[in-house]
Amino acid sequence: MSLLVVSMAIAPAFAVIQTFQTDKTSYKKGDLITFSGTTDSAHANKMVSIKIYGPDGKFITLLGGPSDSDGIIKINPIDTSKEKYYTKFAQKGVYNATAFYDMEPNYKGKFTLFDYSADGSPVSPSAADLMKGQSSTPTTTSTTPTTSTTTPTTQPPLQPPTTETPKTEQPKTEEPKTESPPEEKSVEKPKTVIPGFPDPTKDPQTYVDRYNNDLAFKEWFDKYFPGESIYDVVGLPDPAKTPSTVPGFPDPTKDPQTYVDRYNNDLAFKEWFDKYFPGKTIYEVVGLPEPQPIVGVCGEGTVLQNGVCVVEQKSGGGCLVATAAYGTELAPQVQNLRELRDGVLLRTDSGSAFMSGFNAFYYSFSPTIADWERQSPLFKETTKTVLTPLLSSLTILNYVNVDSEQELLGYGSGIILLNIGMYFVLPALVVLQIRKRFV
Repeated sequence: MSLLVVSMAIAPAFAVIQTFQTDKTSYKKGDLITFSGTTDSAHANKMVSIKIYGPDGKFITLLGGPSDSDGIIKINPIDTSKEKYYTKFAQKGVYNATAFYDMEPNYKGKFTLFDYSADGSPVSPSAADLMKGQSSTPTTTSTTPTTSTTTPTTQPPLQPPTTETPKTEQPKTEEPKTESPPEEKSVEKPKTVIPGFPDPTKDPQTYVDRYNNDLAFKEWFDKYFPGESIYDVVGLPDPAKTPSTVPGFPDPTKDPQTYVDRYNNDLAFKEWFDKYFPGKTIYEVVGLPEPQPIVGVCGEGTVLQNGVCVVEQKSGGGCLVATAAYGTELAPQVQNLRELRDGVLLRTDSGSAFMSGFNAFYYSFSPTIADWERQSPLFKETTKTVLTPLLSSLTILNYVNVDSEQELLGYGSGIILLNIGMYFVLPALVVLQIRKRFV
């Protein structure tokens, strides 16, 4: 398995998916979930991907397809009668489908909501109810608390429940005493209160991490908590207001450089430092000057990290070798590799660690092989033939549930052994039989 890392251009302001919807707002097991939409003229014949999140905000699956010359988006529907999908759509509730341009990561996309219930029973509140309230805005009065009619329009991971509507509360003010002159009092901003948010059973840091990494959740939070910090709302100290300090660290009797070396080589220490000193560098905390960047040392396709040239990791795309073999990144084989990477491997720590090591090895030779394929049709067809058993074996992961590290390691080890058998053991046996026949 090999995955392509390609450069992406920043989406211009006019780059939008104009329409995006499902054919119905409610589905049950056995239905086809059909998506449709249109792009602007600048994005006709471009790749469009769809990420689907469940009622709990967790990633479910990734779809993809091109738009035609008229900007019509063409995505294969989801057949919920197949085990591949009905096991993923196990929860009853409202699902979020967000469409975005594959080659423009800074474009946040366009979303739609739909209900899913395996037995067809109604979902409350339904996707239709939530979509109706997406244009509403909270209103408050100067004297009494009021209830907002706005309902969050997206359900990113860690988003609070949608069963209750947000409401705002304003502190009561006391009338000045008659025996003393009235004093000017500062007007307190109304504070937004959403029942169930934050969930007291969850680690507050998970909300902070989601705010920093999920654009949809960040926009939702900023809309309903204007002027408030995520740290204040979830009850954690704001690093911007409270500088991080750990008693006894750094130890003044130790050489500061030892801390820098440990940060660069000890992953556990690095994670501890980044947790307790967010927004600060190891050099700043231990009192050493920041190293000056070295210009012109690393070659093309590599970047300097901690004084070492490493392969530049970019997001998106498919496999360099597979893309060159099948002629386009829109090929189903390349799309399946992309879905396998985003929907299976990157969802686990072991899968992410594997991809980091694999990319460093793979990108040392794959650009050269891709160039050979483009230059020689014969070599291109040969490569396609060689890739076929590998791609066929990887499809196994699309038909099994991988919900834990142990399952990923088990299935992954099995696929690796299967490929060793196909590519090495079987040819060796054939050669031995031929030698026996002619010797």
